[in-house]
Amino acid sequence: MAINDLFDAAMTFPVVPFTFLAVAVVVYWLLVMVGGSAPVAGDGVPHNVTGSVFLVLAWLATLAGTLLHGGDVAVRPPGLPASVVIVVGALVAAGLGTALLARPLRRLLRPGRPADPARLVGSICVVRTGEVGPDAGQAEVTGADGAPVVIEVRHDGVEELRPGSTAMIHDYDVDHRVFWVTAFDPKLGTAP
Repeated sequence: MAINDLFDAAMTFPVVPFTFLAVAVVVYWLLVMVGGSAPVAGDGVPHNVTGSVFLVLAWLATLAGTLLHGGDVAVRPPGLPASVVIVVGALVAAGLGTALLARPLRRLLRPGRPADPARLVGSICVVRTGEVGPDAGQAEVTGADGAPVVIEVRHDGVEELRPGSTAMIHDYDVDHRVFWVTAFDPKLGTAP
C-alpha cells in the first residue's frame, strides 16, 4: 500500500469529513500550544481531550474501514450502504476506544492531595468583601503555587476591615473551614 492510496482514501467519502475534522483537531492543539484556550472541564478528563481522541479514532476507523472495503478507492469508492456501515462502525469503535483511553487518562489527570490550609497561617491577604466579621467575609491570598486563592475569613470586629484592606491570617478553624484574620499594615509590618 502506497502513501497515495492512503491520501486517496482520506479524500473520499465517507472518510473526507473526518479528515477535515482531524485536521481541525491538529490545528486546535497547535493553537493551544502557543497560548490558546484552557482545557474545558469534564468528568476527570477535559472535554477537548476526549473530543479530540474521539475524532482522531473515528477518522482512523473510517480510513481503515474504507481501505478494507477493497479495491482502489480512487477508482471505486464504497457505495452508500457500505459507507453507512463504515461510519456507524467507526463511530462505535471511536466511542469504545475513547472510553477505554479515558480511564487511564482520568487516573493520570487526577488532582493531587490538596494543600493543607493551615499552611496559610501567617500569610497576608487582601479583603475582597464589603464586610468581614465573625460570621462572613472573603479575602484573596497567594497560594503555594503562586496563584491567587479566595478564602473564607472571619474577624473579631475590633478593627474595621474594608475591601482592599490587608490582613494577616492568624488561625485556621478546621471545623468551620474558615481563616481568622487581624488587620495588618504592610508598611509598618505590624498590626495597626
